[in-house]
Amino acid sequence: MEIRRIMLIKSGKRFSRMGFGQPLGLLSLISVLRERYPGKYEIDFVEQALYDLTTEDLRKRVRNFNPDLVGFSSMSMEAGQMESAAKMIKEEKPGCKTVLGGPHASVFFDWALKNGNIDYVVLNEGEETFPALLEALERNEPMDRVAGLAFMKEGQLFQTPEREFIQDLDSIPFPAWDLIDFKPYSVQITMNGYCHSTPWAMIFTTRACPFHCAYCHSIFGKKVRKRSVENVLAEIELLTQKYGVKELHIVDDIFNIDLPRAKKICDEIVDRKIKVKIAFPNGIRADMMDRELIRKLKAAGCYTITYAVETASPRLQKMIRKNLDLDKTKQVIEWTYQEGIIPQAFIMLGFPTETREELKMTVDWTINSRLLRGWFFTVVVYPRTGLLEIAKQHYPDFDFSNYDWVDLNYWSEIPFYTRVTGIDAFKIQRDAYRRFYLRPLLLLKIVWWFPKNIFFLRGMWWGLRSVITSFYKMETLFRPLRKFLNKNFGLFPE
Repeated sequence: MEIRRIMLIKSGKRFSRMGFGQPLGLLSLISVLRERYPGKYEIDFVEQALYDLTTEDLRKRVRNFNPDLVGFSSMSMEAGQMESAAKMIKEEKPGCKTVLGGPHASVFFDWALKNGNIDYVVLNEGEETFPALLEALERNEPMDRVAGLAFMKEGQLFQTPEREFIQDLDSIPFPAWDLIDFKPYSVQITMNGYCHSTPWAMIFTTRACPFHCAYCHSIFGKKVRKRSVENVLAEIELLTQKYGVKELHIVDDIFNIDLPRAKKICDEIVDRKIKVKIAFPNGIRADMMDRELIRKLKAAGCYTITYAVETASPRLQKMIRKNLDLDKTKQVIEWTYQEGIIPQAFIMLGFPTETREELKMTVDWTINSRLLRGWFFTVVVYPRTGLLEIAKQHYPDFDFSNYDWVDLNYWSEIPFYTRVTGIDAFKIQRDAYRRFYLRPLLLLKIVWWFPKNIFFLRGMWWGLRSVITSFYKMETLFRPLRKFLNKNFGLFPE
Protein backbone atom coordinates (compact mmCIF):
# COMPACT_ATOMS: atom_id res chain seq x y z
CA MET A 1 0.00 0.00 0.00
CA GLU A 2 1.04 3.58 -0.52
CA ILE A 3 1.52 5.68 2.63
CA ARG A 4 2.00 9.40 2.28
CA ARG A 5 -0.11 11.02 4.98
CA ILE A 6 0.33 9.93 8.58
CA MET A 7 -1.76 11.28 11.44
CA LEU A 8 -0.33 10.78 14.93
CA ILE A 9 -2.75 11.33 17.82
CA LYS A 10 -1.97 11.67 21.52
CA SER A 11 -5.28 10.44 22.88
CA GLY A 12 -7.01 11.73 25.95
CA LYS A 13 -9.80 13.69 27.52
CA ARG A 14 -9.24 16.81 29.58
CA PHE A 15 -10.37 16.70 33.18
CA SER A 16 -9.81 19.06 36.08
CA ARG A 17 -7.01 17.18 37.87
CA MET A 18 -5.15 16.14 34.75
CA GLY A 19 -1.43 16.89 34.53
CA PHE A 20 -0.23 17.71 31.02
CA GLY A 21 3.09 16.90 29.44
CA GLN A 22 4.48 16.99 25.93
CA PRO A 23 4.07 13.53 24.27
CA LEU A 24 7.76 12.70 24.01
CA GLY A 25 7.14 9.29 22.44
CA LEU A 26 5.29 10.65 19.42
CA LEU A 27 7.68 13.57 19.09
CA SER A 28 10.64 11.19 18.98
CA LEU A 29 8.84 9.04 16.45
CA ILE A 30 8.27 12.03 14.18
CA SER A 31 11.95 12.96 14.40
CA VAL A 32 12.96 9.43 13.42
CA LEU A 33 10.65 9.51 10.38
CA ARG A 34 12.00 12.89 9.32
CA GLU A 35 15.59 11.71 9.63
CA ARG A 36 15.16 8.39 7.83
CA TYR A 37 12.69 9.45 5.16
CA PRO A 38 13.22 13.19 4.59
CA GLY A 39 10.27 14.74 2.78
CA LYS A 40 8.51 11.43 2.27
CA TYR A 41 5.64 11.71 4.74
CA GLU A 42 3.19 14.48 5.49
CA ILE A 43 2.48 14.24 9.22
CA ASP A 44 -0.43 15.71 11.17
CA PHE A 45 0.37 15.77 14.90
CA VAL A 46 -2.71 15.95 17.14
CA GLU A 47 -2.77 16.61 20.89
CA GLN A 48 -6.34 15.67 21.74
CA ALA A 49 -6.61 16.45 25.46
CA LEU A 50 -4.51 19.62 25.36
CA TYR A 51 -6.93 21.19 22.90
CA ASP A 52 -9.97 19.42 24.34
CA LEU A 53 -10.85 17.77 21.02
CA THR A 54 -13.89 15.50 20.86
CA THR A 55 -14.22 12.50 18.58
CA GLU A 56 -16.29 14.68 16.24
CA ASP A 57 -13.51 17.28 16.17
CA LEU A 58 -11.13 14.51 15.18
CA ARG A 59 -13.57 13.36 12.51
CA LYS A 60 -13.39 16.77 10.83
CA ARG A 61 -9.61 16.69 11.02
CA VAL A 62 -9.49 13.22 9.48
CA ARG A 63 -11.74 14.33 6.64
CA ASN A 64 -9.54 17.36 5.95
CA PHE A 65 -6.20 15.57 6.19
CA ASN A 66 -7.29 12.26 4.61
CA PRO A 67 -4.60 10.09 6.26
CA ASP A 68 -3.37 6.77 4.92
CA LEU A 69 -2.38 5.65 8.41
CA VAL A 70 -3.28 6.86 11.89
CA GLY A 71 -1.09 6.16 14.90
CA PHE A 72 -2.23 6.55 18.51
CA SER A 73 -0.30 6.91 21.74
CA SER A 74 -2.35 6.27 24.84
CA MET A 75 -2.25 5.73 28.57
CA SER A 76 -4.73 3.18 29.93
CA MET A 77 -6.89 5.90 31.45
CA GLU A 78 -7.09 7.42 27.96
CA ALA A 79 -8.02 4.17 26.25
CA GLY A 80 -11.69 5.09 26.00
CA GLN A 81 -10.96 8.15 23.87
CA MET A 82 -8.50 6.19 21.76
CA GLU A 83 -11.04 3.44 21.08
CA SER A 84 -13.73 5.97 20.12
CA ALA A 85 -11.38 7.72 17.71
CA ALA A 86 -10.20 4.44 16.14
CA LYS A 87 -13.82 3.37 15.60
CA MET A 88 -14.57 6.72 13.97
CA ILE A 89 -11.57 6.43 11.65
CA LYS A 90 -12.67 2.99 10.47
CA GLU A 91 -16.11 4.46 9.75
CA GLU A 92 -14.66 7.36 7.79
CA LYS A 93 -11.86 5.50 6.01
CA PRO A 94 -12.17 1.70 6.21
CA GLY A 95 -8.91 1.27 4.31
CA CYS A 96 -6.91 3.49 6.64
CA LYS A 97 -4.49 1.51 8.80
CA THR A 98 -4.61 2.17 12.54
CA VAL A 99 -1.65 1.61 14.83
CA LEU A 100 -1.44 1.88 18.61
CA GLY A 101 1.68 2.52 20.68
CA GLY A 102 2.58 3.88 24.08
CA PRO A 103 2.15 2.53 27.62
CA HIS A 104 -1.38 1.15 27.17
CA ALA A 105 -0.42 -0.67 23.99
CA SER A 106 2.58 -2.41 25.52
CA VAL A 107 0.59 -3.91 28.38
CA PHE A 108 -2.95 -4.35 27.02
CA PHE A 109 -2.27 -5.04 23.35
CA ASP A 110 -4.74 -7.95 23.21
CA TRP A 111 -7.56 -5.84 24.64
CA ALA A 112 -6.79 -3.06 22.17
CA LEU A 113 -7.05 -5.45 19.22
CA LYS A 114 -10.22 -7.26 20.19
CA ASN A 115 -12.78 -4.94 18.54
CA GLY A 116 -11.04 -4.73 15.16
CA ASN A 117 -10.56 -0.96 15.10
CA ILE A 118 -6.82 -1.18 15.74
CA ASP A 119 -4.86 -3.06 13.08
CA TYR A 120 -1.41 -3.19 14.68
CA VAL A 121 0.06 -2.61 18.11
CA VAL A 122 3.66 -1.49 18.50
CA LEU A 123 5.06 -2.99 21.70
CA ASN A 124 7.46 -1.11 23.97
CA GLU A 125 9.82 1.33 22.20
CA GLY A 126 8.56 2.46 18.81
CA GLU A 127 11.50 4.24 17.19
CA GLU A 128 12.64 1.08 15.37
CA THR A 129 9.41 -0.91 15.16
CA PHE A 130 7.18 1.79 13.66
CA PRO A 131 9.45 2.54 10.66
CA ALA A 132 9.81 -1.21 10.09
CA LEU A 133 6.02 -1.53 10.12
CA LEU A 134 5.66 1.28 7.57
CA GLU A 135 8.20 -0.33 5.24
CA ALA A 136 6.49 -3.72 5.49
CA LEU A 137 3.10 -2.18 4.69
CA GLU A 138 4.47 -0.28 1.71
CA ARG A 139 6.17 -3.39 0.33
CA ASN A 140 3.16 -5.62 1.10
CA GLU A 141 5.42 -7.88 3.16
CA PRO A 142 4.14 -10.26 5.85
CA MET A 143 3.76 -8.51 9.20
CA ASP A 144 4.99 -11.54 11.10
CA ARG A 145 8.52 -10.63 9.97
CA VAL A 146 8.41 -7.32 11.89
CA ALA A 147 9.66 -7.78 15.46
CA GLY A 148 7.82 -6.03 18.26
CA LEU A 149 4.27 -6.18 16.88
CA ALA A 150 0.93 -7.63 17.91
CA PHE A 151 -2.05 -8.01 15.55
CA MET A 152 -4.92 -10.31 14.66
CA LYS A 153 -4.21 -13.01 12.09
CA GLU A 154 -6.99 -15.27 10.85
CA GLY A 155 -9.07 -14.38 13.88
CA GLN A 156 -6.29 -15.19 16.33
CA LEU A 157 -3.98 -12.93 18.30
CA PHE A 158 -0.49 -13.00 16.84
CA GLN A 159 2.58 -11.57 18.53
CA THR A 160 5.94 -11.36 16.76
CA PRO A 161 9.24 -11.86 18.61
CA GLU A 162 10.21 -9.07 20.95
CA ARG A 163 12.44 -6.37 19.55
CA GLU A 164 15.58 -5.60 21.51
CA PHE A 165 15.54 -2.32 23.42
CA ILE A 166 17.55 0.50 21.90
CA GLN A 167 20.93 0.46 23.61
CA ASP A 168 22.36 3.68 22.19
CA LEU A 169 19.86 6.36 23.18
CA ASP A 170 22.10 9.00 21.63
CA SER A 171 21.17 7.50 18.25
CA ILE A 172 17.59 8.71 18.65
CA PRO A 173 17.16 12.26 17.30
CA PHE A 174 15.79 14.89 19.65
CA PRO A 175 11.98 15.11 19.83
CA ALA A 176 10.31 17.26 17.16
CA TRP A 177 10.12 20.29 19.45
CA ASP A 178 9.26 22.55 16.51
CA LEU A 179 5.76 21.02 16.51
CA ILE A 180 5.06 22.05 20.11
CA ASP A 181 3.28 25.28 20.96
CA PHE A 182 4.50 25.85 24.51
CA LYS A 183 1.88 28.52 25.31
CA PRO A 184 -1.07 26.14 25.93
CA TYR A 185 1.10 24.06 28.24
CA SER A 186 1.98 27.15 30.22
CA VAL A 187 -1.57 27.54 31.52
CA GLN A 188 -2.33 23.87 32.17
CA ILE A 189 -1.55 21.78 35.22
CA THR A 190 1.85 20.17 34.87
CA MET A 191 2.81 16.65 35.91
CA ASN A 192 4.65 18.42 38.74
CA GLY A 193 1.41 20.08 39.79
CA TYR A 194 2.91 23.54 39.45
CA CYS A 195 5.71 25.37 37.67
CA HIS A 196 8.30 27.99 38.54
CA SER A 197 8.90 29.47 35.09
CA THR A 198 7.35 29.12 31.67
CA PRO A 199 7.70 27.90 29.01
CA TRP A 200 8.66 24.48 30.32
CA ALA A 201 9.51 21.17 28.69
CA MET A 202 9.74 17.53 29.71
CA ILE A 203 12.92 15.57 29.06
CA PHE A 204 14.10 11.96 29.42
CA THR A 205 17.79 11.36 30.11
CA THR A 206 17.49 7.61 30.81
CA ARG A 207 15.11 4.75 30.06
CA ALA A 208 14.12 1.81 32.31
CA CYS A 209 14.42 1.07 36.01
CA PRO A 210 16.26 -1.91 37.55
CA PHE A 211 13.88 -2.39 40.46
CA HIS A 212 10.89 -4.73 40.55
CA CYS A 213 8.15 -2.82 42.39
CA ALA A 214 4.96 -4.87 42.28
CA TYR A 215 2.71 -1.99 41.20
CA CYS A 216 4.79 -1.02 38.16
CA HIS A 217 4.85 -2.10 34.54
CA SER A 218 8.15 -2.65 32.77
CA ILE A 219 7.62 -0.88 29.45
CA PHE A 220 11.28 0.11 29.03
CA GLY A 221 12.66 -3.10 30.50
CA LYS A 222 14.90 -3.51 33.53
CA LYS A 223 18.29 -2.61 32.09
CA VAL A 224 18.83 1.12 32.49
CA ARG A 225 20.10 2.84 29.35
CA LYS A 226 21.56 6.32 29.63
CA ARG A 227 22.01 9.16 27.20
CA SER A 228 25.49 10.62 27.27
CA VAL A 229 26.00 13.81 29.25
CA GLU A 230 26.91 15.66 26.05
CA ASN A 231 23.73 14.48 24.31
CA VAL A 232 21.57 15.59 27.24
CA LEU A 233 23.23 18.99 27.39
CA ALA A 234 22.81 19.45 23.64
CA GLU A 235 19.05 19.03 23.99
CA ILE A 236 18.93 21.31 27.01
CA GLU A 237 20.77 24.00 25.04
CA LEU A 238 18.42 23.51 22.10
CA LEU A 239 15.38 23.92 24.33
CA THR A 240 16.67 26.92 26.24
CA GLN A 241 18.36 28.79 23.41
CA LYS A 242 16.10 28.08 20.41
CA TYR A 243 12.71 27.58 22.07
CA GLY A 244 13.13 29.81 25.09
CA VAL A 245 12.41 27.06 27.61
CA LYS A 246 12.95 28.27 31.17
CA GLU A 247 12.14 25.11 33.10
CA LEU A 248 12.89 21.41 32.62
CA HIS A 249 10.83 18.57 34.04
CA ILE A 250 13.10 15.52 34.12
CA VAL A 251 10.81 12.50 33.96
CA ASP A 252 13.28 9.62 34.17
CA ASP A 253 12.22 6.63 36.23
CA ILE A 254 15.55 6.78 38.06
CA PHE A 255 17.66 9.80 37.13
CA ASN A 256 20.06 9.16 40.02
CA ILE A 257 20.91 5.56 39.13
CA ASP A 258 24.40 6.78 38.15
CA LEU A 259 25.45 9.44 40.66
CA PRO A 260 28.64 10.57 38.87
CA ARG A 261 26.70 11.03 35.61
CA ALA A 262 23.89 12.94 37.35
CA LYS A 263 26.45 15.21 39.01
CA LYS A 264 28.22 15.78 35.70
CA ILE A 265 24.97 16.93 34.09
CA CYS A 266 24.55 19.45 36.91
CA ASP A 267 28.15 20.63 36.61
CA GLU A 268 27.77 21.13 32.85
CA ILE A 269 24.61 23.21 33.30
CA VAL A 270 26.51 25.44 35.74
CA ASP A 271 29.72 25.60 33.65
CA ARG A 272 27.81 26.49 30.48
CA LYS A 273 25.89 29.16 32.40
CA ILE A 274 22.52 27.75 31.36
CA LYS A 275 19.82 29.58 33.28
CA VAL A 276 17.02 27.09 33.80
CA LYS A 277 14.80 25.80 36.57
CA ILE A 278 14.57 22.04 37.12
CA ALA A 279 11.89 19.82 38.65
CA PHE A 280 11.59 16.06 39.08
CA PRO A 281 7.86 15.30 38.87
CA ASN A 282 8.14 11.56 38.18
CA GLY A 283 9.76 10.65 41.49
CA ILE A 284 13.36 9.89 42.42
CA ARG A 285 14.53 6.93 44.47
CA ALA A 286 15.46 8.66 47.72
CA ASP A 287 17.73 6.05 49.27
CA MET A 288 20.09 6.31 46.26
CA MET A 289 20.66 10.06 46.70
CA ASP A 290 23.60 11.71 48.37
CA ARG A 291 23.95 15.22 49.68
CA GLU A 292 26.51 16.22 47.07
CA LEU A 293 24.05 15.54 44.24
CA ILE A 294 21.38 17.53 46.04
CA ARG A 295 23.77 20.48 46.33
CA LYS A 296 24.75 20.22 42.68
CA LEU A 297 21.10 20.04 41.64
CA LYS A 298 20.42 23.20 43.60
CA ALA A 299 23.33 24.95 41.88
CA ALA A 300 22.01 23.83 38.48
CA GLY A 301 18.59 25.36 39.12
CA CYS A 302 16.59 22.58 40.74
CA TYR A 303 13.81 23.95 42.94
CA THR A 304 11.78 20.83 43.73
CA ILE A 305 12.30 17.07 43.96
CA THR A 306 9.59 14.46 44.31
CA TYR A 307 10.53 11.28 46.12
CA ALA A 308 8.57 8.07 45.53
CA VAL A 309 7.98 6.83 49.09
CA GLU A 310 4.65 4.96 48.66
CA THR A 311 4.36 3.57 52.20
CA ALA A 312 6.09 3.89 55.59
CA SER A 313 5.22 0.32 56.52
CA PRO A 314 8.32 -1.94 56.41
CA ARG A 315 6.02 -4.93 55.88
CA LEU A 316 4.38 -3.35 52.84
CA GLN A 317 7.71 -2.13 51.48
CA LYS A 318 8.79 -5.75 51.44
CA MET A 319 5.47 -7.01 50.06
CA ILE A 320 5.47 -4.60 47.10
CA ARG A 321 9.17 -5.32 46.52
CA LYS A 322 10.22 -1.67 46.65
CA ASN A 323 12.33 -2.24 49.79
CA LEU A 324 12.99 1.45 50.29
CA ASP A 325 15.32 2.39 53.15
CA LEU A 326 12.90 4.58 55.06
CA ASP A 327 15.50 5.97 57.48
CA LYS A 328 17.78 7.00 54.61
CA THR A 329 14.78 8.45 52.80
CA LYS A 330 13.87 10.66 55.75
CA GLN A 331 17.49 11.82 55.93
CA VAL A 332 17.53 12.66 52.20
CA ILE A 333 14.30 14.64 52.57
CA GLU A 334 15.97 16.55 55.42
CA TRP A 335 19.02 17.29 53.25
CA THR A 336 16.78 18.44 50.39
CA TYR A 337 14.98 20.83 52.72
CA GLN A 338 18.23 22.14 54.19
CA GLU A 339 19.66 22.83 50.74
CA GLY A 340 16.64 24.98 49.86
CA ILE A 341 14.88 22.59 47.46
CA ILE A 342 11.17 21.88 47.96
CA PRO A 343 10.88 18.20 49.02
CA GLN A 344 7.73 16.39 47.87
CA ALA A 345 6.59 12.76 48.01
CA PHE A 346 4.27 10.28 46.37
CA ILE A 347 2.29 8.31 48.94
CA MET A 348 0.02 5.36 48.13
CA LEU A 349 -2.84 4.49 50.49
CA GLY A 350 -4.75 1.22 50.43
CA PHE A 351 -2.40 -1.55 49.39
CA PRO A 352 -3.82 -5.08 49.56
CA THR A 353 -3.79 -6.26 53.21
CA GLU A 354 -2.88 -2.77 54.48
CA THR A 355 -4.21 -2.20 57.99
CA ARG A 356 -5.57 0.98 59.51
CA GLU A 357 -2.49 1.06 61.72
CA GLU A 358 -0.22 0.96 58.67
CA LEU A 359 -2.23 3.70 56.96
CA LYS A 360 -1.80 5.89 60.04
CA MET A 361 1.89 4.97 60.21
CA THR A 362 2.42 6.27 56.68
CA VAL A 363 0.59 9.54 57.27
CA ASP A 364 2.43 10.05 60.57
CA TRP A 365 5.73 9.45 58.80
CA THR A 366 5.03 12.17 56.24
CA ILE A 367 3.96 14.64 58.91
CA ASN A 368 7.10 13.97 60.95
CA SER A 369 9.36 14.51 57.95
CA ARG A 370 10.53 17.72 56.29
CA LEU A 371 8.22 17.21 53.33
CA LEU A 372 6.54 20.38 52.13
CA ARG A 373 4.11 18.60 49.86
CA GLY A 374 2.62 15.15 49.72
CA TRP A 375 0.41 13.44 47.15
CA PHE A 376 -1.80 10.88 48.85
CA PHE A 377 -3.06 8.55 46.12
CA THR A 378 -5.39 5.62 46.56
CA VAL A 379 -3.76 2.46 45.24
CA VAL A 380 -4.76 1.30 41.76
CA VAL A 381 -4.29 -2.42 41.12
CA TYR A 382 -3.41 -2.56 37.44
CA PRO A 383 -3.82 -5.76 35.45
CA ARG A 384 -0.62 -7.58 34.54
CA THR A 385 1.35 -6.34 37.52
CA GLY A 386 2.73 -8.18 40.50
CA LEU A 387 0.34 -6.18 42.67
CA LEU A 388 -2.62 -7.80 40.93
CA GLU A 389 -1.27 -11.24 41.76
CA ILE A 390 -0.84 -10.19 45.39
CA ALA A 391 -4.41 -8.88 45.45
CA LYS A 392 -5.80 -12.06 43.91
CA GLN A 393 -4.03 -14.11 46.55
CA HIS A 394 -5.57 -12.16 49.41
CA TYR A 395 -9.00 -11.44 47.90
CA PRO A 396 -9.89 -14.60 45.95
CA ASP A 397 -13.62 -13.83 45.96
CA PHE A 398 -13.24 -10.43 44.27
CA ASP A 399 -14.20 -10.21 40.58
CA PHE A 400 -11.04 -8.78 39.03
CA SER A 401 -12.46 -9.07 35.52
CA ASN A 402 -15.08 -6.40 36.21
CA TYR A 403 -12.69 -3.47 35.74
CA ASP A 404 -13.17 -0.66 33.25
CA TRP A 405 -10.56 1.79 31.98
CA VAL A 406 -12.17 4.56 34.01
CA ASP A 407 -11.23 2.61 37.13
CA LEU A 408 -7.56 2.54 36.19
CA ASN A 409 -6.67 5.96 37.52
CA TYR A 410 -6.08 7.55 40.90
CA TRP A 411 -9.49 9.21 40.92
CA SER A 412 -11.72 6.21 40.38
CA GLU A 413 -15.18 6.67 41.88
CA ILE A 414 -14.66 3.64 44.13
CA PRO A 415 -11.01 2.85 44.99
CA PHE A 416 -9.85 -0.75 44.96
CA TYR A 417 -9.28 -0.76 48.73
CA THR A 418 -12.90 0.19 49.34
CA ARG A 419 -14.16 -2.49 46.98
CA VAL A 420 -12.32 -5.31 48.72
CA THR A 421 -12.52 -4.14 52.35
CA GLY A 422 -15.60 -1.93 52.56
CA ILE A 423 -13.48 0.76 54.21
CA ASP A 424 -13.96 4.28 52.85
CA ALA A 425 -10.59 4.94 51.21
CA PHE A 426 -11.61 8.46 50.22
CA LYS A 427 -12.21 9.36 53.86
CA ILE A 428 -8.77 8.02 54.72
CA GLN A 429 -7.31 10.04 51.86
CA ARG A 430 -9.12 13.24 52.87
CA ASP A 431 -8.07 12.80 56.49
CA ALA A 432 -4.47 12.38 55.33
CA TYR A 433 -4.64 15.62 53.35
CA ARG A 434 -6.19 17.45 56.28
CA ARG A 435 -3.66 16.18 58.78
CA PHE A 436 -0.74 16.97 56.50
CA TYR A 437 -1.73 20.38 55.19
CA LEU A 438 -3.77 21.93 57.99
CA ARG A 439 -0.69 22.82 59.99
CA PRO A 440 -0.11 26.57 60.33
CA LEU A 441 3.68 26.31 60.14
CA LEU A 442 3.55 24.16 57.00
CA LEU A 443 1.13 26.56 55.33
CA LEU A 444 3.46 29.47 56.09
CA LYS A 445 6.37 27.52 54.59
CA ILE A 446 4.35 26.74 51.47
CA VAL A 447 3.55 30.42 50.99
CA TRP A 448 7.21 31.32 51.53
CA TRP A 449 8.89 28.52 49.52
CA PHE A 450 6.63 27.90 46.53
CA PRO A 451 6.82 30.05 43.37
CA LYS A 452 4.10 32.68 43.26
CA ASN A 453 2.21 32.50 39.99
CA ILE A 454 -0.94 31.10 38.41
CA PHE A 455 0.17 27.58 39.31
CA PHE A 456 0.47 28.55 42.97
CA LEU A 457 -3.05 29.95 43.00
CA ARG A 458 -4.40 26.88 41.25
CA GLY A 459 -2.54 24.62 43.69
CA MET A 460 -4.01 26.46 46.64
CA TRP A 461 -7.44 26.01 45.07
CA TRP A 462 -7.05 22.28 44.63
CA GLY A 463 -5.45 21.97 48.03
CA LEU A 464 -8.45 23.67 49.56
CA ARG A 465 -10.78 21.27 47.80
CA SER A 466 -8.73 18.25 48.79
CA VAL A 467 -8.43 19.21 52.42
CA ILE A 468 -11.84 20.61 53.23
CA THR A 469 -14.34 18.70 51.18
CA SER A 470 -15.09 15.64 49.11
CA PHE A 471 -14.33 15.96 45.40
CA TYR A 472 -17.78 14.66 44.61
CA LYS A 473 -20.31 15.73 47.24
CA MET A 474 -19.42 19.43 47.01
CA GLU A 475 -18.76 19.68 43.28
CA THR A 476 -21.94 21.72 42.75
CA LEU A 477 -20.64 24.29 45.23
CA PHE A 478 -17.22 24.68 43.61
CA ARG A 479 -18.19 24.53 39.94
CA PRO A 480 -19.80 28.03 39.69
CA LEU A 481 -16.90 29.66 41.54
CA ARG A 482 -14.38 27.91 39.34
CA LYS A 483 -16.17 29.01 36.16
CA PHE A 484 -16.25 32.60 37.44
CA LEU A 485 -12.49 32.59 38.17
CA ASN A 486 -11.73 31.01 34.82
CA LYS A 487 -13.92 33.40 32.84
CA ASN A 488 -12.60 36.54 34.52
CA PHE A 489 -9.02 35.62 35.38
CA GLY A 490 -8.18 32.52 33.33
CA LEU A 491 -7.08 30.64 36.45
CA PHE A 492 -8.76 27.29 35.95
CA PRO A 493 -9.22 26.43 32.27
CA GLU A 494 -11.62 23.58 31.61
